[in-house]
This record gives sequence, structure tokens and C-alpha cells, in this order.
Amino acid sequence: MQSENIKLNYENKIQEEMKNIKNIYKHLQDEQSKEIFVNRLMYALTGDWKFINRILLNLPQRKALDKEVEKCMNYLDKIIVWGAGHDSMMLSRLYPDFKFRYYCDKDEKKQKEGFMGLPVLSPEELISKSDDVYVVVNTANYHCEIVDFLISNGFKKDKIFDFGAISEELYKNQYFDLNIMQPRQEELFIDGGCFDCGTDIQFIEWCGGQYNKIYAFEPDKMNYMKCLKKRDEKGISNISIYNKGLWDTATELSFTANGNGSSRVVGEQEENVITIDTVCIDDVVSEEKVSLIKLDVEGAELKALQGAQKTIKRDRPRLAVCIYHKPQDIVEILEFILSLHDDYKLYIRHYHYEYIETVVYAI
Repeated sequence: MQSENIKLNYENKIQEEMKNIKNIYKHLQDEQSKEIFVNRLMYALTGDWKFINRILLNLPQRKALDKEVEKCMNYLDKIIVWGAGHDSMMLSRLYPDFKFRYYCDKDEKKQKEGFMGLPVLSPEELISKSDDVYVVVNTANYHCEIVDFLISNGFKKDKIFDFGAISEELYKNQYFDLNIMQPRQEELFIDGGCFDCGTDIQFIEWCGGQYNKIYAFEPDKMNYMKCLKKRDEKGISNISIYNKGLWDTATELSFTANGNGSSRVVGEQEENVITIDTVCIDDVVSEEKVSLIKLDVEGAELKALQGAQKTIKRDRPRLAVCIYHKPQDIVEILEFILSLHDDYKLYIRHYHYEYIETVVYAI
């Protein structure tokens, strides 16, 4: 009898989950969203990279990158890739046959030790080879400066392949995709996981400076100091920056502070952790009318949404929430959003050449 009850409970749970998944799928507004949802769901279930690759193959920027890589194949023995970091590791995963001989990077440690089994040249060493080599600029953050540096030091434009420009085109729309949502007058923006206030600058550009207030949250102390510096340098007005994490309640949590975008809440048993204070959005904004909430909080997105449910129910703000940090996010986060407003329209977009940076928009 007990085993039959366990089996029945299990079957009921499976049926309920299937019902929730079907409801999510029904709320997805276009084929692109449905394609990403199905493949992310399959990736969560299997861990098979082919499902992520199916998402990547449909990105227009991926097609542009394919064309540039194909051009470079004619010069493999003369190619030097500027950027010995994550973007180059990503490049090697996407194009395993793209075999070149050297990297270039300003990092002196990498110049001494090499990167991914290849030598790393300094920019000065690269310049000395300007007549004999082609350069792939493979960083989205500083590609314009690097291209200008190369041209000013004798490189011809037809010997420079700017992969960074293609990557930037993909990344720049994240959280503020004009094909999905337009800015409103008097925006009140919640920035969960503001890192260095780069997203807040992006928000201000998106809405043309027409906003009432920004509430930004960054629990990592090093990143918080970057935010204060960026705020002062860029003259960002009407912004309150909190050195706190977002959660469903005000409490203390164990946290890794790395000074980069991967700082996150961790279990108490892990080493090298600090204690941070958390707040919930409902308590911070009180009765203020919120128009847009962005959450990229390294796996705490569901908790942050639960701490904002009063605000979301009252104001029905647009949401831009990362759904890739945990395998269950692809269902649990969307399910919770729809539990607050069943008439939210959902869109899903992907903004990276890896499995990361998948965002759901609730409009």
C-alpha cells in the first residue's frame, strides 16, 4: 500500500510539472523563444552540449562569426589572436579546427607562461611582425581601442579581423532588447547584480536619460567600490547603490567575493567565504512604482523574485531575468513569474556564444 502511494504521488508530481511546462510554452510569444526554451530544457535534463549549440547556430551573430573564421582559415600559419582569456577559450570550443600559432595579450604573466598551450606575445612583439601576420581581435570589451592601436602602428585594415565587434553586437542588447520592449517615461529601474554599474549606464542610454530612479544592488565589496567609482566618473544621478544581496528576506548569507561577475551565495561548508547582508526588493522600494526589474544574481534569481512579489503583483513591471545559473531555472523561474501574473507575455533570448547569458523577458 505504501509503495502504491509513493508511485501515485510521483505520477501526480510528474503530471503537475508537465502541466507547468505546457503553461510556460503557451506563454512564449515567438518561435525563437520556444526554440531556446526547448533546447535549454533538454540541456538541463541531459547536460548534452548539442542542445546549446542548436541555440548558438540560430544566432545571426554566429553566422557572421562563421564567415569571418572561414576567411581566416586561409591564413592560419600567419594568424595571431589578440586576447588570451575567456573569449579565446570560447572560440576554441566553437571552432576546434581554427588552429593558429600565437596569442597576444598585455598580461605579462601570460606572456611568460603561455595560454592554452601556445606562446603569448606582447603588443610590442606583435607590432614588430606587422608586415608578416594577420590579427584576430577577439575581445568584445576593448576591440575598438585595439583596432585603433594596430592601425596607428602600421597594420593595414585588411589584415585585421575584428571578432570583438561581432561579439559586442550580440552582447549589447542584453536586458534592453528593443525588439522586445521599448522604454517608458519616468522609468524606475531595479538592477539586481550591478557589478560595475555598466548595466545602469546601458539602461540610461536605452531610455534616453528619462528615468526617475535606479536602485542597484551589489553584495561583492570590490565590485561595490567599482560601482561607486563608475557612478562618480559618469555622473550617474538618482541612483542608490546598496552593498547588499537580493533575497526573499533580510538576512545574512555565506558568499564568495571574487571581485568579478561570478561572486555568489554558497553553502557554509565551502572555504574562503564571507558573510553578506541581504534585502528584499519589496522592503527597499516600499510604495514606489517600479517599471523594470533586471536580475543577474548568480543563482539567487528565484529568491530575489520571491522578495519582490508584492511589488510585481502591484506594479506589474517588465522583468529581465537570467535563467541559466541553475538547471531548474528554466522551469522554476518562469513558473513563478506566471504565478504572479498569468497574463505576462514571455520572450527568451540568448546573448553569448556559451551556455551562459540566457534571459527571459516578462512583458
